[in-house]
Amino acid sequence: MAQEIRVGGARRVPLAQVAALNPRLLQTLSDGTPISFVPMAAVSAEEAKVTLAADRPYADVRKGYTYFETGDVLVAKITPCFENGKIVEAVLPRQFGFGSTEFHVVRPKPGTLDGRYLHHFLRQERIRVEGQRRMTGSGGQRRVPEDFLAQLAIPLPPLPEQRRIADILNQADALRVKRREALAQLDSLT
Repeated sequence: MAQEIRVGGARRVPLAQVAALNPRLLQTLSDGTPISFVPMAAVSAEEAKVTLAADRPYADVRKGYTYFETGDVLVAKITPCFENGKIVEAVLPRQFGFGSTEFHVVRPKPGTLDGRYLHHFLRQERIRVEGQRRMTGSGGQRRVPEDFLAQLAIPLPPLPEQRRIADILNQADALRVKRREALAQLDSLT
């Protein structure tokens, strides 16, 4: 077990202690089961959300795609998507989703880590800069390794505090979206 680190009053733990990384599908699904399909292009860095999840049958996605579930945090691992902030909490119309093989999937442990809090933590610029430094590969095929996420020390205040922080950050995100919309309307007037 990794050593616990305390910083600024909140203990810090490696992410792998409080979340499953790239979990496997343990349930048997029939070929016709509808799945939410999320390609990389359907992840908006600006809006920090999945903008489109198309229904596909499980038979079409079970091989060659990454599995996740609603509530998981998707982290684009390839350059430049990671650096651009393609990190979202998967809010899907279906329980099960599949998508780009260029996602790391982070599933918070219930009762320990809030998914929205984790989402905001991973989207910080300093985390993206650290992840970029740890990328492996060459040229346009550089990727953030899974062990970067596994070893990442995350501050772990009590769950109600995580939820409070996530609520505040969600409100700030909503204000930024409204600001962008207002600026776009202003541009269209001129």
